Amino acid sequence: MPVFDEKSPAFLDAVAAYGHALSALSLQQRRDLAVFKAAELLNALIQIRERRQSPDRFGQTLAKASFQRVRQVIRDRRIVLQGGEVIDLRDPVLRDLIDEGCRLFHAGRKDAEVYQQALALSAAQCLALNDQLDEGIARYIEGSGLSFPDSLLQAVRTSFIEAYRTA
Repeated sequence: MPVFDEKSPAFLDAVAAYGHALSALSLQQRRDLAVFKAAELLNALIQIRERRQSPDRFGQTLAKASFQRVRQVIRDRRIVLQGGEVIDLRDPVLRDLIDEGCRLFHAGRKDAEVYQQALALSAAQCLALNDQLDEGIARYIEGSGLSFPDSLLQAVRTSFIEAYRTA
């Protein structure tokens, strides 16, 4: 898989270890985690482009709203979608996965090795949730109350779904 061509053996081992844990998730857990992952990936691309002041960034209004939405989801452990659907992320397994991702991401800001662990967890999630991520994105964009540009949605699909598709 080209996305892993330049990765170290330690990175690949971490992806495999996280992948093993993710493979034990039920279909419902995968569907729920995929909505959270969609929110996280959309937010990540928005924040990266905004921070780099990329010419194709989406603006501070969307960046702030997306960041606040994801932060609220992490804090509340649930995603409340417009139309009343609630995705409960309090399941201990999902909670632990989300907590681990947050811990690694924040610690990784000061430690490159830990940041690689955060990326390995994210890669493992993209692999394990690959069949659910399109639906997760659709559910999130439909119910989030935010308006995401088509170019952003395509960038997420290309970088995090198609790049990890194993079929």
